[in-house]
Amino acid sequence: MVPFLIVYHEGYLTPYYTSTVECPERIKAAYYKLKDRFPVIRPEPAELQDIYRIHSKAMVEGVMSEGRDVYETALLAAGGAVTASEQAISGTPALALTRPPGHHAGLQRYWGYCFFNNLAVAIAKLLAKESVARVLVLDLDLHYGDGTENIFKDNQAVTVVNIRGKTRRTYLDSLEQVLENCTSIDLIGLSAGFDTYVRDWGGILETDDYRAIGEAIRNTALRVCEGRFFAVLEGGYYLPDLGLNVLAFCEGLAGEKSESSGNLSPRMWS
Repeated sequence: MVPFLIVYHEGYLTPYYTSTVECPERIKAAYYKLKDRFPVIRPEPAELQDIYRIHSKAMVEGVMSEGRDVYETALLAAGGAVTASEQAISGTPALALTRPPGHHAGLQRYWGYCFFNNLAVAIAKLLAKESVARVLVLDLDLHYGDGTENIFKDNQAVTVVNIRGKTRRTYLDSLEQVLENCTSIDLIGLSAGFDTYVRDWGGILETDDYRAIGEAIRNTALRVCEGRFFAVLEGGYYLPDLGLNVLAFCEGLAGEKSESSGNLSPRMWS
């Protein structure tokens, strides 16, 4: 079984305001389900030099102008992604349970509840340290990861794939095709969004689907890059089931079954 960690900091509960849906309760809901199932480690904020690898000075100044709470929490979220990526390179996959999310933040612009692109900060740091040479980014969120694509569009070392699908079948088939064709990489980075959930905005995936997706990604990582992968939380706004969905995803990534599933293996789509 591949070990698995959660990266979490109480600073992610800072009550700054961007919208009613992107709220500290999202992190509380997920952390409550995860804290007794997987080891939890605490990150440090990202350093400014890490942020400046992918964001312009003007954009960083814009985030600073949003207020101290936003700026410091955004640095902490980017630091959580960095910590998760470093754990993955060391042989322990991890989920960074971070807030704010990041995949809409690009080189010059931030929007969509995102300030710094957490996943991109982490990947850029690994590339700068020459810890990896080829990275696959899978964005599983309902919304297009335009910021991540913008940052890496001219970088031959990083392939960014946004998984799309208007139905459960087309979404899962799209992911399956990408994973089947995956070769010659050193690391998989996951923008883990859960707003594709059947009771969330996307309305297409069930809780068991997240477990199956996690297992499929884990198996692909074991096949192509010695099990090196990490995930960073993006969207997911249906609070009653968000924790269950994140837990199911992490169980799949870790190769574990739910306590309530008995001998049931994570079901794959068919």
